[in-house]
Amino acid sequence: MNIDDIITLEDNVEYMVLDIVELNQEKYLYCIEIDSEERPKQEYKYFKEVIEDGVLYTEEVEDPNILETIISMLTMNHINDVKNEEQDV
Repeated sequence: MNIDDIITLEDNVEYMVLDIVELNQEKYLYCIEIDSEERPKQEYKYFKEVIEDGVLYTEEVEDPNILETIISMLTMNHINDVKNEEQDV
C-alpha cells in the first residue's frame, strides 16, 4: 500500500490512504472514507496491513494501545511535514 491508494472494503465502502506508519514491523494505514467520485467524507479509520498466503488485505485497528501509539506516530509525521514545508518557504 502507498499513500493515495484506494482501499475497497468487503461492504464496498472505499477509503483513501492518507498516511502510513510502521510499528513492530507491521504497517498501519490512516484512511479517510471517500464517495463514488473520490471526494472525502468525514469518516476516518485506522487499518493494519496484513499479508496472508501472499494476499494483501486490511483489518481495522481496534486495540486502544496500538491506536494511541500509531496516532502519536502519525501526529509526529504531520508535525515534521509542516516543519519541512515551513523551511522550504
